[in-house]
Amino acid sequence: MESTAPAAKANGLTTVMNTIAAPSDAFETLRVAPTWGWACLIAIVLLAIGTFLQAPAALHAGKIQTQQMMATSSFFANLTPEKKAEIVARAGQPSVLPYFFIAVILFVVVLFNTLFTLIGNAVGKGQADFKRLWAGSMNIAVPTFALGSLIVGVITMVRGPDAFNSSMDIARTMPSLAYLAPHSASPAMVSFLTGISIFSLWGLFLNATMLRVTARTSPAVAWTFAVLITLLGALLAAGAFGAAHNAGFA
Repeated sequence: MESTAPAAKANGLTTVMNTIAAPSDAFETLRVAPTWGWACLIAIVLLAIGTFLQAPAALHAGKIQTQQMMATSSFFANLTPEKKAEIVARAGQPSVLPYFFIAVILFVVVLFNTLFTLIGNAVGKGQADFKRLWAGSMNIAVPTFALGSLIVGVITMVRGPDAFNSSMDIARTMPSLAYLAPHSASPAMVSFLTGISIFSLWGLFLNATMLRVTARTSPAVAWTFAVLITLLGALLAAGAFGAAHNAGFA
């Protein structure tokens, strides 16, 4: 019979740190004591800081994109110059709205990862359940999704807002295969390559480790599903970004 003693001693903050420094230890702990409160809090804080740092670049990009839309779209043709100027000015004003979506986006990302690792668990006849894989996915989100947002924020701050004329320019700042893409590459292609970043590859390794350690699947199943999750995430980003670009929002 499996002992539950580690559950009483489990420390959520230590588990988050171990996810970065000692993943196998972290996922062994999560197998017995699935905790995710500290991971959620740290991820939200990092995402909020990243959003704050990215804000000047995002506002500048939004303003430029709005001007471009007005110059090319017939939708704005009948607006007065004053109304157009008002819309452009509004696009460049800071808003608290992005901060309200931080937790929602985080939970969607974690749910996506949980569901697909749960499928990997089922295929590999693993021993994990939704609660354990959710806790693992939330801890994985800290060094991947949240820290990635923070790094992008730092890069945009260093380069300055004038360097970003579109959301695609901001996406390219993520250290990823998008660095190798020519400027003539389609938005969907750049978005896909952005999804293959140092942080998504880190997430690939952590997902494989979680499936091996927490779910007790075979290495073949763990690595296969970790790769599939990374590629699917990149494809979803490419599709969403491509659709937004075609609609004039990216």
